[in-house]
Amino acid sequence: MVQINKSISMKRLKIYRSVTLGLMMMLSLVGFNQEYYVKQVVTGNSGRFETMPPFLDYVSLQTYNPVSQVSDLFGTIFTQSVQDILIVGKYAYVTAQDSIAKYDLNTLERVTAVADSGVNKLGVYNGFLVISKQYPVAHYFATIRDTGDLSLVSNIGGISGDCMEIISVADSVYLAVNGGWMGTEGKIAVVDPNTWTLVREIQLGTEAVGIVNLYLYNGKILSVNKTPYGAPEQGSITMYDPVTATFKNYLFGVTMGYGVELSDSNLFVMMNEGIGIIHLPTMEIADTSRIPDPGSAGFIYITSAAFDTINDRFYVNIGDYLSPGYCLVANLAGDSITSYATGISTEAIAIDYRETVVGIPEPEADPGSIVQSLYPNPAYEWIHVSVKSDISVNEITIFDLSGKAIKRKVPIGTNAGSHRIDVSNLPAGLYFLAVSASTGSATQKFVKQ
Repeated sequence: MVQINKSISMKRLKIYRSVTLGLMMMLSLVGFNQEYYVKQVVTGNSGRFETMPPFLDYVSLQTYNPVSQVSDLFGTIFTQSVQDILIVGKYAYVTAQDSIAKYDLNTLERVTAVADSGVNKLGVYNGFLVISKQYPVAHYFATIRDTGDLSLVSNIGGISGDCMEIISVADSVYLAVNGGWMGTEGKIAVVDPNTWTLVREIQLGTEAVGIVNLYLYNGKILSVNKTPYGAPEQGSITMYDPVTATFKNYLFGVTMGYGVELSDSNLFVMMNEGIGIIHLPTMEIADTSRIPDPGSAGFIYITSAAFDTINDRFYVNIGDYLSPGYCLVANLAGDSITSYATGISTEAIAIDYRETVVGIPEPEADPGSIVQSLYPNPAYEWIHVSVKSDISVNEITIFDLSGKAIKRKVPIGTNAGSHRIDVSNLPAGLYFLAVSASTGSATQKFVKQ
């Protein structure tokens, strides 16, 4: 089993690479007074595919809180499939067949939405939303929109076919071009973001057929090339050097699926209907089934997956495309931690990473919240929690960033409005305090110094 050792700086780098494009050069500016945590995991459910109206099943969105382990539906897009979710700051951008929608992940409310055809994957470059396109689009396989109101900025012409994932390196934007289900070779389109025009297409050859994901690894662009449907058990990854304009394809005797995440020198990728690991320094498969095949022989598949680089957790959506499925939450070793119910065809997933500046107090609690105040924040030896006087508190629990409950307090009395909790023995860091009461629950975060 491959051991993956991460420093805090490497975890930060992975967060920024996953969340948005063009920010990697800014990491050197990140100070030591910043911490990161996972606020929620956002899933897109395509619903049951329907061939003709009246349509009864639509795209639904849901959020999962890894601390409270509560999952809730929060949005519906009235179309037939979801392609991607990209989280930038507090906003989630969603592509769903013929629509692009923007949601505020703090309020879980839709901000705006626009109609567009053949939308596929999402990226962000300098405040512009980059959208790759696929069938039924016949030209303009990439579109640029404003991240604020989703207004059209530019259509990029000249790309030869259906596009998939997007990445930026230096002053260029790169798109994976696989040509759709009839594609015979892999290509990468290079776009100039100053003019939003196609510069060239890089031909990667037939061994890169099925190119889908793009990652940045040691200054090079790494692509995951999905095994075409019905093809022999052979997948590949390609390493392209933008400095020398050279590339190399690496072949593997497995059925390759979508990439899940690149973490340090290890690529988590779907293979043989499960999730395996390719160790990039040696270009060898280190594990073929870190997450095993959930039952493809019985038509149960992994429909999408993500990897939390802060807490080393897999989030793996599993289902049969016909009935509601579930998301498996597993640790780095692949062992199950928990699971939660999802919808039908959970084909998109994203992790909402947030940044907290240590030493700056949190804003006052929402007046409508169970928790009225939590202080001092940062805390040193104790924290004082005030709740509404007419609320009966059942339990107060402190969780660390991994979601592990590390301290519990059952208040004495039924209507005590304030509670003092000793935190002197907690290591310095970011924590979550969850209050379970007769009228519901609430979570607040605090810093222990």
